[in-house]
Amino acid sequence: MKKLNLLFGILIGLIIFSCSSDDDNQNDTPQAESEFTINGTEYSISNGFILSAFDGTNNSRHAIYLLNGTILNNEWFGEGCDFSNNLTQGVIFNITSSSISELANGTYTYELFTNEPSLNETNISTNVVVENNCVTSSNDIDEDQINSGSLTIESANNIYTLNFSFETNDFGTVSGSYVGELQLTQDLSD
Repeated sequence: MKKLNLLFGILIGLIIFSCSSDDDNQNDTPQAESEFTINGTEYSISNGFILSAFDGTNNSRHAIYLLNGTILNNEWFGEGCDFSNNLTQGVIFNITSSSISELANGTYTYELFTNEPSLNETNISTNVVVENNCVTSSNDIDEDQINSGSLTIESANNIYTLNFSFETNDFGTVSGSYVGELQLTQDLSD
């Protein structure tokens, strides 16, 4: 009986040790942070959305929304009233892709007046106020403030890694990253 109890004790000890080793390995995996930084202040952007338009003959166009809130029902009506009330910050990119059928991986340079593959517009918003799902105010950095910049896109297995950096007139370098899925959002603005 003593040998049987000793055997059970060893088995239970191995099981406990085995479980704690698995937990330790899970904690060693670094979690990607999705955020942007302005003047040393970090802003979370935990949700990603993409609206895509294809005409089958030219470069495809995409709008990427990186937000700490959500776009309601994954539908976009082209209005400022499509957002969750908890939205307080975000980044919007308008991209002309080199592919006619998808958002292609690569680096997109900030260029406002071109139809070539590029990052055509960017809006960086903080202190967003949303009431009844409508944006009523925000502090924005847009084409009036951005001098230059770029966005690098890498995707694999539906996970996107976006890294961006912009030089601005009044805010110095604004940079950030996002790692995660981009939820497909249907454009119903037409």
